[in-house]
Amino acid sequence: MPTPQRPDRPRRSRPQTEYNWQEGWARPEPPRRNSPQQPSRRPPLTPEQQRALARRARERRRRRRRTLIAGTAGGILLLSGIITLLLPKSVAGEATQPESASTGSTQLVAPLPYGGADGNSSSDTAAQAINWGTVGPAQQTAENGYTYTAAPAAPTALSEFGRVETSWFADAAFLGDSLTAGFCENEYNIDVGGALICGYEGVSPNTIVNRTTAKNPDRGEEVALDVLTQAQPAKLYILIGTNALVSTGNDESFLNYYARMLDELRTALPNTALYVQSILAATQETVEDDAPGLAPDRLASINASIQSMCAERGCYFLDLNAEFSDESGYLLADYAQPDGIHLTVSGYNKWVSYLCTHVPYNKNNPYQAGSTYYLSDDVKQLLADIP
Repeated sequence: MPTPQRPDRPRRSRPQTEYNWQEGWARPEPPRRNSPQQPSRRPPLTPEQQRALARRARERRRRRRRTLIAGTAGGILLLSGIITLLLPKSVAGEATQPESASTGSTQLVAPLPYGGADGNSSSDTAAQAINWGTVGPAQQTAENGYTYTAAPAAPTALSEFGRVETSWFADAAFLGDSLTAGFCENEYNIDVGGALICGYEGVSPNTIVNRTTAKNPDRGEEVALDVLTQAQPAKLYILIGTNALVSTGNDESFLNYYARMLDELRTALPNTALYVQSILAATQETVEDDAPGLAPDRLASINASIQSMCAERGCYFLDLNAEFSDESGYLLADYAQPDGIHLTVSGYNKWVSYLCTHVPYNKNNPYQAGSTYYLSDDVKQLLADIP
């Protein structure tokens, strides 16, 4: 029986090395990439490429520094937040105000401005009576229990402030009795910049309120309130009351009429700044002999009440009497007529000088050359060019 033959298996060929027998060489093994025996084939870098590499290196360093700084800052903030959470509230700045032993409520100093937003006490907001115990910043209300340990006070009187020229009174008017009438041309003809003089002999606040006809030295018979209503001056200077106070015993009636007079003037002159001057004293001899109602103590009380009216109504108060009285409160004899009540020409000059130095500040005021706040024409032009 014949022996079975195995099928032929294909032989696996071995990789052969490429030889060239004729020339006697074999293909060498490719050199390794980093072989020290093989020199690098990379061409040398140009100067531009070197600078680009340096810039990239610097940018990498900057990024690392910025990352380091940001990480440090974040860590500090995180650490401070953790410390704040761990500290007691009294240390962390959230302590409540101590309670007052007398009221049991929080004590808080709450200063407030006086007058309107522009600092002018004659503005509409200041014209109303102000209760300093109930007004203040919005967050301080009765519901949260705040009280005030310090409240602003209304200014006692318009203080001395620079010196204006008499042209300041060009748009003003003066209202009063025979003392004011002395400014008229037919009296002493005092220079007050062409102001309207509404001075009438023997008048009192009730004369103005009742619209009683009175005689002016320059214009004759007229009703003062009608004249002022028609003129609508920018400023009104008031000095009235001496005739009503010569006698004693009518304080309440006088003050009531004075308050009504101010209200009537405020209604008739809504855009006029009111300057209320304190009532002048009389000489000591006159007070003792003929005018006991003008005694210094009584006059001080009356003027204090008038000052309070000014604060309530947004009027300027001028303590003119302090300029003309001696240490005892009597009218200085140097400025008094023989009757001990009316003023001499030197007294009127002093009066005008006082008014020129007691005006609210305004850059457009006609300040006299050399005085405080005076602006030369060149400086005024520069200010005018500023938008």
